Amino acid sequence: MAHEMIGTQIVTESLVALLESGAEKVLLIDSRPFVEYNTSHILEAININCSKLMKRRLQQDKVLITELIQHSAKQKVDIDCNQKVVVYDQSSQDVTSLSSDCFLTVLLGKLEKSFTSVHLLAGKTDSAERTWTPAESCEQVGFPSAVSSDTVTK
Repeated sequence: MAHEMIGTQIVTESLVALLESGAEKVLLIDSRPFVEYNTSHILEAININCSKLMKRRLQQDKVLITELIQHSAKQKVDIDCNQKVVVYDQSSQDVTSLSSDCFLTVLLGKLEKSFTSVHLLAGKTDSAERTWTPAESCEQVGFPSAVSSDTVTK
């Protein structure tokens, strides 16, 4: 599968500026496993993680992406097809490096069919043994994140 249909990248500073301006509605989707999301995530992000069953249901169009978003949100989400959508996971840095069968590729593809502006938050890794976390990255540029009280010190 070619990647020309998959969302563009957005860097942390641009996302923070977009969120702080409040000029546009932004839907943030955290596609990491629930444990990582629960430990630390960008404020207002919705956790949509992959199970083999959910990935297959998305691929077969047995569930709509808008239904999955509503189901995953803690409260009702106003969905507007013209709003920006930003997706992040634990380590993806470039949409072209994603395999065609990975959950993130499937998720981005389905989002692009329902929303006009879909972006992948470009990640960075600090070192070989430590993965990038989007919440920390946003905190470094002054944007709040939700951190569990059970967070283990790094």
